[in-house]
Amino acid sequence: MVSRRFSMHDEPEFIEMWKLMQDCDVSYGHLEMNFANPEELKWPARGQGIGSFMMSDPEVASDLKWAGFDIMSTAHNHTFDFGAEGLVATKKHMREAGIVTAGSGTDLERATEPGYVETKSGRVSLVSTSSGNQHFMWANHAKGSLMARPGVNPQRLKFEFVVDPVTMKNLKDFASKFGIVKKPKHGPEGAFGFLIPAAQQWGDPECFIEGDECKIISKCDERDLARNMRAIEEAKCMSDLVIVAHHFSVSDGPRGDTPPRFVEEFAHAAIDGGADIYVGHGWHRTLGIEIYKGKPIVYGIGNFWANSEFLQRVPYDSYDAWGHDVDKLYTLHPALHPLHPGLDTSDETWWGSCLLKVEMTDGKLSKLYLHPVEMGRESISGAPLHRRTGNGEHPLTEGRPMLAKGENAVRILKRYKELSEPYGTRIEILDGVGVIDVSKH
Repeated sequence: MVSRRFSMHDEPEFIEMWKLMQDCDVSYGHLEMNFANPEELKWPARGQGIGSFMMSDPEVASDLKWAGFDIMSTAHNHTFDFGAEGLVATKKHMREAGIVTAGSGTDLERATEPGYVETKSGRVSLVSTSSGNQHFMWANHAKGSLMARPGVNPQRLKFEFVVDPVTMKNLKDFASKFGIVKKPKHGPEGAFGFLIPAAQQWGDPECFIEGDECKIISKCDERDLARNMRAIEEAKCMSDLVIVAHHFSVSDGPRGDTPPRFVEEFAHAAIDGGADIYVGHGWHRTLGIEIYKGKPIVYGIGNFWANSEFLQRVPYDSYDAWGHDVDKLYTLHPALHPLHPGLDTSDETWWGSCLLKVEMTDGKLSKLYLHPVEMGRESISGAPLHRRTGNGEHPLTEGRPMLAKGENAVRILKRYKELSEPYGTRIEILDGVGVIDVSKH
């Protein structure tokens, strides 16, 4: 979520971080931002929700190249914030900066296809997909003289709610009284669904199944999964290292510290299909790491940049959603608070993550190093601020990443360590750096 130029900074903790990346054969990152000049845009396409509208100065793309980024994923729930124009402009400015992208495009085939970057050590590919987007954000194909819709490469999903007999009876009684019973499009025999009136426009009722206990089961949409597996197969055949990036902004209930079931399903399928590294993101918090068949599955890389407070192109919709007086729209400005989710309360998981360095030997993962970074706040409850920008009444966190030091670094690493243990992954903390030795797994 980078929205400010940064190549002029020279603090040791900042420069040292980029040297770690620049010394690698290839560096990947997820771009949860769009780049465009005002004249390239029309209007915000999204409209609904309280999420920030991610659009920034195209010059930031050149700073990302300066930092060492070679290839970046662009499939996420903000890809279509400013419609097809914003998507196309973002791809253009990243290409002009010399950074390969994948995950969005002018049609579904281009959005799905891998991105390739050439390195002296071999060819690297990236397949990027997103789960949780609104329907109009998905790329599609041309058909019946209608042009294809630009958008993201989707990995849709299905939810099934398993409920005990008493709960099932109550649900059916509730749905019957309101007249909103509707058979779901998926699920086993005997499944039932209902529509909340406000959601009827989407036409896909939730699926309730009777069982012994109450639980939520999420599954990958089979057609999207098959299409993404074909992209991974292409990448495997045409490159020496395959990275799969998966952005998911949905969960099985509230966002917690474990990934949804469909994410684990997709991650395992990606590795089984030929991927070498799976990287998940979208929850703005770090999640555990699994070593699956000798290959890393990083379920949540967390935030690496937190500049959304400095977005200048804030549309009417944001002011309206956050309760500002839109009858006085001309008096409202981008520095008002609150305007951005995740920043209205101080969350310790928002401001710390790790730069992950993968070491390969003879084409196989040998070690994974976790270098902790912070974005201007401590990773503890309340997230005390230690780097700010501006002098307004509401403090704005600078949001630029630097290598974390001392207790803050240890806290960030301990979170990764504790969340990775259920997968059988052992992380040693050595001199402020996390180390996963695959030979010991």
